[in-house]
Amino acid sequence: MKTYHRNFIYESKDFDNMCSFILEDNKLRKEHFIWHIGRIVDWKYNLSNFSRHFPDNYCRGAQLWFDYFNNPIGFVISEEFNNEFSILLKNAYSFLYPELLGWVRKEWGCKHKGLVTQAIETQTGYIKILESNGYKRNENIELTRVFDTSLYKNFMIEDLSISFLSMAENKDYSEQAILRRNAWPKTYSDEIDLQIKEYTRRSPIYNANFDFVLVNKEGRHISGCEAFIDYENNTAEIERVCTHSDFYNRGYAGTVLKACMRKLYEHNILTAFISGSYDKSIHLYGKLGHVKEYTRFSYECRTGE
Repeated sequence: MKTYHRNFIYESKDFDNMCSFILEDNKLRKEHFIWHIGRIVDWKYNLSNFSRHFPDNYCRGAQLWFDYFNNPIGFVISEEFNNEFSILLKNAYSFLYPELLGWVRKEWGCKHKGLVTQAIETQTGYIKILESNGYKRNENIELTRVFDTSLYKNFMIEDLSISFLSMAENKDYSEQAILRRNAWPKTYSDEIDLQIKEYTRRSPIYNANFDFVLVNKEGRHISGCEAFIDYENNTAEIERVCTHSDFYNRGYAGTVLKACMRKLYEHNILTAFISGSYDKSIHLYGKLGHVKEYTRFSYECRTGE
């Protein structure tokens, strides 16, 4: 069957179609998903990367493949509009992986000294193709832990000096911004940061009921996390896990994560994913009681410039 490809078109249904593609793809891949729905939504709505302020960058940052009947069958995407990219393909079209990889080398390789992508440990066929095309595994890995939320249905916070609240209950987004700026410092003003965060909350999957914080008696947000729900597949990916540096090493991150999973269970979301690529986060998430885990390896190809 003939296929064709083109640039992402910002003023079209391309973004909606990519979201639908990921939801459908994850029905088959289950815990071995390539991207969860929260990641693709952040690609458009999280403007903390200023490159996302300009629609033309999206046209250059994603290439979409279609079958003869104009149905989406896969795409190449650069999350941060840099040398890192991901390839997503329907299983039936996995034979096109070398074509998409070659397109990246031709179109993006000339812009960077090297290209970087990831492969899940179970994607042995893709790994062989990467290696045959000059990609080598580097030292970077990401571990994804899979959690059965029913294991946390009876979790209780014993520390009476803190409260576990959703942002639907707390509503103090200025205080939450202070927490997140402490975790991920910004080079721009606090005013711009608040505007960016407000826009991010306009995304189609943001739900204040699953945006959680631990609050002390002074009203400070001391730790937090956010769950992105895929209702089609009854899963959640927990992101934006952070603790204010004034409250490190007191177990607050583990507390907010376990309480989050209890809430997910109460809303019939039975599977949660948490990924980490840094030693500290890998260690933390490994202590929470996951039922499965798998590794994403990073592969790099030197292209010259």
